[in-house]
Amino acid sequence: MKLATKTVHVVRDQRGATEPIAPSISVASVHAFPDLDVLGDVSLGKRHEWFYRRYGHPNGRLLEEAVAGLEGAEDALACASGMSAALVLFWATLKPGDHLVAAQDVYGGTYSFLKKHAPRLGIDVTFVPSDAAAFERALRPATKALFFETVTNPLMNRPDGKRLCAIGKRAHARVYVDNTFATPILARPLSWGADVVYHSGTKFLSGHGDAISGVIAGSKELIAAMRSLAISLGAIVSPLDAWLTLRGLRTLDVRVRKASENAKKVAAFLKRTKVRVNYPGEGPMLSFELKNLAAAKKFVARAKLIKLVPSLGDVATTISHPARSSHAYLSREEREAIGVHDGLIRVSVGIEDITDLVEDFKNALR
Repeated sequence: MKLATKTVHVVRDQRGATEPIAPSISVASVHAFPDLDVLGDVSLGKRHEWFYRRYGHPNGRLLEEAVAGLEGAEDALACASGMSAALVLFWATLKPGDHLVAAQDVYGGTYSFLKKHAPRLGIDVTFVPSDAAAFERALRPATKALFFETVTNPLMNRPDGKRLCAIGKRAHARVYVDNTFATPILARPLSWGADVVYHSGTKFLSGHGDAISGVIAGSKELIAAMRSLAISLGAIVSPLDAWLTLRGLRTLDVRVRKASENAKKVAAFLKRTKVRVNYPGEGPMLSFELKNLAAAKKFVARAKLIKLVPSLGDVATTISHPARSSHAYLSREEREAIGVHDGLIRVSVGIEDITDLVEDFKNALR
């Protein structure tokens, strides 16, 4: 099946002659066992049965299978949030003494974790600009992984993913990619040679502002190692959040394509107003630079249709102020160094009529 068809036909919950068009929500926290032999086999992994929600559940597994299929992966792991997915990924696959080269212009929460907490796990991190030459210069004998975003948050840079994957392969280092902004509709990093791809499922995968999840996709071996840690940490996604994310996933293709079409037109309008626009050329995300914090406050106050929301990926167009939301974890010096200034506004474009969106931007910018 083509990708657009896969996104719609992700549900497989066969139980008999008829097939439910939507999966049921499994809310049981634990399952009863008929005898000690079955319990022993399940506990040792000799037999697969659901038994305790912290280890997984049917709704989470359906989401994992769906994302693995869309990303072209052997397996996937559904976590409680995008940040829990990032934590599980780095902690499960890197050990004390390992070196990670990471793009500096990534989501502020990820940057903060790698800057403040990864060293406590013994992981040495070097931050570099999102370009292949900088990554190559930062390589060391101890480098075990490279990490970047397909489209960076919030400056909208587009690293050369194929080249970065080639660099990782030559260095015998794994390549980890956050594909939240592009989604599998616009980019499939595993096809470039990446080892792991992950998403904040809260964003475009879910798409309706009502679920929180994180999904990691990769080889069976790597996912098994991450699943073991996720179980120990209690980082598995909840049944309801998995169900809602899977529901949203079914319209991912049409939502992303419509929002991308709108974003292109919004970016063109903003460029005509002479503000500095960061737009990667495709996709639903962009950002633009006002002259200072006071201007940003005025813009936010004047926007009526477009709401200030510290997230993204909804069907409705939203704006955020990275310096006071996604990158509030960073000091002013750290934010300024990577280009996140007080006048920066990030836009997650939705699927509304484009004339209404442009009119609201026009009024807010006056």
